Order: sequence, then structure tokens, then C-alpha cells
Amino acid sequence: MSMSNCLLRLSSLFFLSLLFPGLLLAQSIVVKGTVRDQAKNEPLAGVTVQVKGATGGTTTDSLGHYSITVPDRKAVLTFNYVGYTAQEQTANRAGALDVALAASTASLNEVVVVGYGTQKRRDITGSVVSLDHSRLENMPNTNFAQALEGALPGVSVTTAGGGAEGENVNILIRGQKSIKATTGPLVILDGIPYNGSFSDINPTDIASTEILKDASAAAIYGSRGSNGVILITTKRGSNGKPVISYDGFAAEEKIANLPSVLTPQQFYQFKVTREGQASVTTSEQAVYDSKKFPNWLNLATQNGSKEQHGLSIRGGNTTTKYFASVNYLDTKGVAVNDHFKRLSTRINLEANLTKWLTYGTNTSLGYDNRSGLPATFSGDNGAYFFNPLTTAYDSAGNPTIYPWPQDTHFANPLAPTLAINSDNAYQVFTANYLLVKFPFIPGLSYRLNTGFEYNQRRTSTYYGRNTADGLANNGDLSQKNSNINNTTIENIVTYDRTFGKHAINFTGLYSYEKDLTNVDSLDAQQFPSDALTAYQPNVALALQPGSAYAKRTLISQMYRLNYSFDGRYLLTVTGRRDGSSVFGANNKYAFFPSVALGWNITNENFMEHNTLFSNLKLRLSYGSNGNQAISPYQTLAALTTRNYIDGSLTAPGYIPSTLDNPDLHWETTNTANVGIDFGLLKNRIQGTLDVYDAKTHDLLLDRQLSPVQGISTITQNIGKTENRGIELSIGAVAIDQKDFTWSLSGNISMNRNKIVELYGDGKNDTLNNWYIGHPIHSDLGYKFGGVWQLTDDTLHSNMGQVHPGQAKIKDLNHDGVINSYDRTILGSYQPSFTWGLANTFKYKAISLYVFVQGVEGTSQINNLLSEGGVQAGVRHNTVIKDWWTPTNPTNSYWINNPQSNPLDVHIVQSNAFVRVKDMMLSYDFSSLVSKAGMSRLRLYVEARNLFTFTKWKGLDPEFSSTQQQMPLQKEYLVGLNVSF
Repeated sequence: MSMSNCLLRLSSLFFLSLLFPGLLLAQSIVVKGTVRDQAKNEPLAGVTVQVKGATGGTTTDSLGHYSITVPDRKAVLTFNYVGYTAQEQTANRAGALDVALAASTASLNEVVVVGYGTQKRRDITGSVVSLDHSRLENMPNTNFAQALEGALPGVSVTTAGGGAEGENVNILIRGQKSIKATTGPLVILDGIPYNGSFSDINPTDIASTEILKDASAAAIYGSRGSNGVILITTKRGSNGKPVISYDGFAAEEKIANLPSVLTPQQFYQFKVTREGQASVTTSEQAVYDSKKFPNWLNLATQNGSKEQHGLSIRGGNTTTKYFASVNYLDTKGVAVNDHFKRLSTRINLEANLTKWLTYGTNTSLGYDNRSGLPATFSGDNGAYFFNPLTTAYDSAGNPTIYPWPQDTHFANPLAPTLAINSDNAYQVFTANYLLVKFPFIPGLSYRLNTGFEYNQRRTSTYYGRNTADGLANNGDLSQKNSNINNTTIENIVTYDRTFGKHAINFTGLYSYEKDLTNVDSLDAQQFPSDALTAYQPNVALALQPGSAYAKRTLISQMYRLNYSFDGRYLLTVTGRRDGSSVFGANNKYAFFPSVALGWNITNENFMEHNTLFSNLKLRLSYGSNGNQAISPYQTLAALTTRNYIDGSLTAPGYIPSTLDNPDLHWETTNTANVGIDFGLLKNRIQGTLDVYDAKTHDLLLDRQLSPVQGISTITQNIGKTENRGIELSIGAVAIDQKDFTWSLSGNISMNRNKIVELYGDGKNDTLNNWYIGHPIHSDLGYKFGGVWQLTDDTLHSNMGQVHPGQAKIKDLNHDGVINSYDRTILGSYQPSFTWGLANTFKYKAISLYVFVQGVEGTSQINNLLSEGGVQAGVRHNTVIKDWWTPTNPTNSYWINNPQSNPLDVHIVQSNAFVRVKDMMLSYDFSSLVSKAGMSRLRLYVEARNLFTFTKWKGLDPEFSSTQQQMPLQKEYLVGLNVSF
């Protein structure tokens, strides 16, 4: 039985086991009613209705209706809605209980996940931002990182390439702090560290996403919090009858942009002009004469498609609540043979076993199928710049093995599509907890968290004799089986009490984590035939097995004290001690403290008659976080194999590969943060402003060693970096009429990153492009100054003797000579600022959502404008340029000649951009179908990556300077949301 069938059957069992008990639960009292806006007398959808003192609950539908089961007539119901004052009502009789909520002055009672617990937003002292739930609930995301793009201040999500899976994204929180160690944030899924792929988390299962940005907020995760923390909480069950929901969409994908390369005729002329007629080979000339040219980009790309279907059920009563879902995603990318399928299922269950004991589990199973290799886009065989004077198919219609018979170095870009490839992955992620409340000590509780993550991925690729690799090796097989296990055990003690005007919340933690990685691999060549493809490694004449093993453990203790006086003055003190196995024997443990203060100014007596500010809070914090993101065993002396010949035999030999380093320790970031949260005009306008300064020291860097050691580098704690920045986010309701509303939210972030110190000697590392006083990513070189013209004095130039048409270099120090002193930092990978703006226009049941994001002030070397890539003899195509000629004396580009750029100057272009990321039009039919028993029916159409405005000439301004990644796609979607 296939894994997909197993998951489908398992998910069916989940639904059956949960649905029938939910329908048969005894219901003591059922309370129903409608919740409305007190001033407008309009129904409120999404109001949380709960039994006071119990977890879970239900929410109102689009007409404001709710239904909830309560244990008895004395039960108290609480009604909570963002932007409205919470209300309590006693369920003293069965039947209807209608409630009118008044708009509050602030959404301060909103509960926010902060790690190892929750807090009301009014009590938060650190820098914590929450993702707008509508970007998760209403947007057709296949990857939760898509919802983060441009949506939050200080959170940079960049797309590194296209692809069906959508996994080529990088997330940075408040800039890059480390040079060698990893810089991605820590992801916490349902309270447990998550190490899997972003694409394995089903976005429709997510209830909330919070980002911890400053040291105080992230200090509870100590050694892994220096790059920020993303807290993801999945959906839970609720009181009341089962609610079944379907969310699905279908999409068409088209290529967003392709570089403008030379046509075959232009390429032929380019080659002849540059290298002479003799450089054209006989096969190239034959193709040119036949006029049968392959369009390699058309052959390697296609119109893609995407569909996703999700089904969920949630419900429960006062003792047991459940949420279960199954989701299927099928994507065909814009690259030929790029395919990704995901099948996932989840069950979240919480049971109040007694008044003092609660058990819960959040468990998901997943299956990914990535089988099939796409066409090649990068490297010598890349479709972007493959020689157009070649042949894609032979006379039988099969892809040619060598499209250029005179140069067999080049293989067909379509060759990977012929490989027999299977790539299957399986995941299990389970977060389980046991909560004990001690009735004899009010406010005291103990929670045991256990988490287990298992990932298995098996890949197999066979290149037959119909490809260059297979032909050269008489069949070429590579197989890999990787297993990753992560185990987490956390013991958490919490004490939460209020004494008059004093409120105290104390959290203590002792945790253990273990990560295990096992990889087995096999490379095989020299097969008697291709008949059995990947199923015949035993008959190969050349076999090379391999294996890898890594284990990492982490032991931590943490405390956090939250204190509030009269809701005005707030204090948070946190300390965490971590011990990691990856560090040296002398420095395995480190302590990371932080302190934060908050002042709710609007709660002061002198603000009693204030009519401008509905919320005003000042926050101050300072603290430390660590980074342990290096590979295990780097502190140990190790050997590597170096076999030798002993007579006629091969004998095993070993040589040193790393030196012992028992003093290697944590990379540490100290961050100071000042923040202001504000609400104006009865919360018509809300916002947050943060200013921060983060200094990182004891960087984990590789120091170069003398060759006499036999080892080239050793990892040490050396170097410093600094990140400073300002972040602003604002949300506002611009128009709020009976039938029409216009709301908008925007954010802007500025981060300044620089290297403060490297090796302690004040010197730069030019080999790695690391320069003190400049951002971590910098390029050093000459600055392009135009082209030498016929009217210039080329015999006495500052570059020596030059010729008209050659590239000119700027004399930056004005000494009349071009030398190394004229080199400078080229461009800026660091944006002046980034921003995002979302607008929602709603007229009755029609809603239009437009989201635009932008990056300003960046520039980088455009490698597409370099002629070095065509190689000697012109073996590659290139993009169209405005080449200099005597009759076209341009200054934009030099002459088409191998000697036209003697000092290898680069052209820098702005890659700033403005992108219309999402545009969605939806219609809510809920008011028309309520009589049919539906609580929601929503139809929408959306366009994603619709327009990009930029001066960048290439594939995409977000991609790296190589500009040879899989192309970015535009998406056009139609989707449906149904609940009943």
C-alpha cells in the first residue's frame, strides 16, 4: 500500500473517530444567540464565545450567530472580539442570549502567544508582532513564508528562485548578524522546535503566527533566539456542534519574466564579430543554414498549474475539543518536469480529564513527492544561455545527447528530464502535553511538553545511455536515504496570580533536546544495460557507498518573571542557561539574560480626559541571545581518509582534517530596543514604532592557518558585527460607512548592518569579500566610467594605452592613475528601506484586497552584463546589449571584442523594486446560504506576482547576481471556502 493511501485511510479514521463522539455528546444546556455591534446594530462575525474558566469555545458566523454548550445554568459566558470591550453574561436559562458589544478604545485584551505561554497584548514588554490572520485564513498560500512576505516590519522574506515547491525563500529578522553560522530564525510549531521544511506545514492549519524580534522577547529561547523566533500555533477545537470546512483553489502559472537573449541570427553575428568566421564550427554553420533553431528557453519551460484541497472538522464540548484536517497539494511548475505533491493530515485534541488534569496532542503526518528532475537552467548546460546554433532533438524525435557534436563538453539542458528519478519524503511531527493545575495552590501549574519530529527522505536517480552522464559511465546511479529525528522534553512550572493591583506570572523551564541525522548513500556506474534502471546496483562494476552521522544535544534551564502594577507599570526579567554538545569541552554552557520595562501611559490618571490617544505604551528592553548554529564535531580533532599504494595493493590511510578546539563557544548578540505602541482616535489608527541596536561578538569564523599545519582553517570565536534599525507599522480604518469600508495597514523597516571586526588585526578579508565598516555582503572592484571614444586621448590615458571602444575605469582618488587604490565597494545589497502596504476595500459582500511590497536603495553587480560568461570561442549565448561601434559611440557598453574590458570592470544596476504581490477579489455568499445550514460560502479570484516595477535588467531583482535560477511565476487562482 502506498504512503498516500495510508495517509488517506488514516485521516478517514481520524474523522470517523472524532465525528461520531462529537455528535453523541451529552449537552446539558445549549445557549444560542446573536452578537451585534452596539452602535451600528450590525452582526459581528468571528466573535469568540467561551465558558469562563474553560479552554476552547466557539465563534460567531457571518451573521453573528453562535451556539455553545454549557455545563449548567450558572455558567458564565465571555464574549471577546478584537477592537471591542469584552463582555460576560450568565447562562441562567436555555434559549437565546443576544449580546451587543461596544467598541473598545484598544485591542489590548487580545491574547498573544509569547513562548511557553500567552500574554495579553497590553502586558507585553518585548518586541512581538503578529501576522494579520486574514493573510493566513483568506489567502491561498501553499507555504506559510508566502504570508510573511512584506507583511511585517523587520521581517525580510526574499525569494531566491522559482519552483513548484516554493521552498526557495530566505527569512531574516532584523538583518544578518552572523557571517558563518546560520542566520535563519528559530521556528516553534505548537511549542516545539521545528526543523523541517517550510513547505511541509499546511498554512490552512495555522491559527496564529507571532514573531519575537528583540532580546527580551526571544531570550526565553536563549541559544537559538539571536536570529529571531517564529511562533506558529495550529488550530484547536471548540465547544459546540462539529463544524466542517472545505478550502480549495486551482491556479494557472505563467513565467513572470525571462532575460532577453540574442536570437540565433544575432548570436551568429555576435560570434563572427567577436572571434572571426573561423570560430563557427561545421555543425553550427549547418544549423544556421537550415534555419531550424531550437528555442532552449521555450523547450525548458511551460505553463504551470496548481491545485490545493483541504477538509477540516472541529468541535467538542467543555471536556473534549478536537480539530482534524487533511490537505492535498499538487503543483506543476513553470520548468518542464518540475513537480511537487504534498499530502498531509493533522489531529489536534485536548481533553480535560479532571478539573486539574488536561491532556493534549497536536500531531501531523505528511508525505511529499518531488519525483522528476526539471530541465537545467544554470551552469554550462543551462537553458538560459545555451548555444542556439545547436540541435535539441535527433531525427527520431529524441533529445540529443550532445547538441553540439564538435564540443561534447556540453550536454542537453533537457537531459535531467530523461533521468529515472524518485524522491519521496515522509514526516511525523507530534507535540504532546500534560497540564496539571494544583488546586491547593491557586495559580500554580505544571506542564510536561514532549515533541518528536521524524523526517525520512529517499532519493534515487538513474541516468541512462540516452544522456551524456549515462553514456560516459555506462549508466550512472545515485541513491540517498536520510533520516532526521528530533526529540524534545520540556518541564514547565507556571505561577500566575493577581493580588489587588499586583499581577505576577512566573515561568520556570528545564528542557532536553536531541537531534539525530543519519544518511546512507550509494553511487554506482558501469551497468551492463539500462533495462532495470535504478533497480540493479548489484550488477554495477563501480560502487561507492557512503554514510554520515551527526548528533546534537541541548540542555536548558530558563526562568521568566512578568510583573504588572495596576496595569500601568510592567517588568519582564528573563534568564536562560544553555548547554550544547557542539561546543568545546571548556565552554559548553552559557547564560543569556534580559530585562524589559513597559509603561501603559494611557492608564495614568493624567490621561483620563485625553481624547487623542486610545492607547500609548512605552517599551524598553536589553538582553542577550546566542547562536549555536554550527555543525557537530567542529571542536574535535578529526581524521579523513587518504589511501595510498603499497606495492600493488591499496592500503588505508588517514590524515588530520580538523584541529582540536576545546574553547570554542557561543556566538552572542546583545540587543537594546526602544518601542512605542500607539492607538489614535478610538483605535481608528494603530501602530508600533521600534528602534534597536544589536551588537554581535565572538563570531564563529574560520581563521586561515599556515599551510605547514596541513590544515587550512580552524573555527574560532573572532569578529564582531552590528545591526541597527527602525521599524514602523501602522493600521487604519480610512472609511467606515454602513455598506463600505476601507482599511489599510502598512509597514516600513530600515536596517544597517556592518562588520565591526574580523580577525583582530584591522584587516579585511578580500578573499571572502568581508570588509570592516561595510555590510556582510559586499563586492569590491573598479567602477565603470563609460567607454573610450574616438575623440579621447587613448595613447596617454590613466589606464595606459587603450583603444576606442574599451571599458573606461573611474579614477576615484583623482591621482591620474588607475590602480588598486581606485577600487571601491560596488552597489549595496542592504536596502535603504523595505515596505509593505495592504488595502482592503469592502462593499457589502464584495471585498477587494491589494497588497504591494517594495525594496528601495539596493544595487548589485549584474552578471548578465558580463561577457566573460560567453567563454573563449563564444560557447554561450548572452543578453542583448548596446555594444559600442564607431557608428554607435555609446557609453553604456563596450565594443564586442575579447580585449574590450582589460581590467574586468563590472556594471552595477539598481535592483530595487515595487511588486504588486497579491490582488484578490472575493464575494461572501454566507448571508444567502445560511438557511441551507452553511455558516460560510466565499468565492474568490486572485492574481499573485502580478506586476514588478524595477530598473533591473535580468530575471528577477530578488534573485542572486547569477540570474540563472528557475524563473519566477505569476499565478492566477480561483478558490472556494465553505463551512457548515
